Amino acid sequence: MAEKHFDRTTEDVGNIVNLGHVNVQVADQGLATAFYVTGLGLTRDPYLMTGTNNMWVNVGMSQFHLPTRAPQVVQGLIGLVLPDRDALLERLDGIKKELKGTKFKFKPANDAVEVTCPWGNRIHCHTPEPARFGRMKLGMAYVELDVPKGAAEGIARFYSEVFGAPAEVVKYK
Repeated sequence: MAEKHFDRTTEDVGNIVNLGHVNVQVADQGLATAFYVTGLGLTRDPYLMTGTNNMWVNVGMSQFHLPTRAPQVVQGLIGLVLPDRDALLERLDGIKKELKGTKFKFKPANDAVEVTCPWGNRIHCHTPEPARFGRMKLGMAYVELDVPKGAAEGIARFYSEVFGAPAEVVKYK
């Protein structure tokens, strides 16, 4: 019988092991809990930041850090991988009344569920797809940042040269 070897290059992202966390300030921990925990189906970290002025929400190996302050909106979007699209849509539908009057909205799209949090952050929720996300079944797959015209090439070069990470510049019309 041939000996099996683990191919470590299958998840190689060039010196970056994973996307650890995204920090986003929120105005209200109750609304944040309704959105991130009840709606998205994520888990509040039970050991760290368990008070009422900050919470950490687990997404696989990654986390959202959500301190209570003036809300922040990421200039771009956050991509999550979640295991069950139908269950996600049901949970999001279930929080509409609680989040009425906020910027919360969602709509199914071809390859994702496009979600906006109560403060305006855009999150695309994908189902696990080995061709796109490797073995990830639950996690924070990417953060896309909108940057000023002419800055993207330099940012991509920085991540490629300094971290040895793959970086791609996508031009939108």
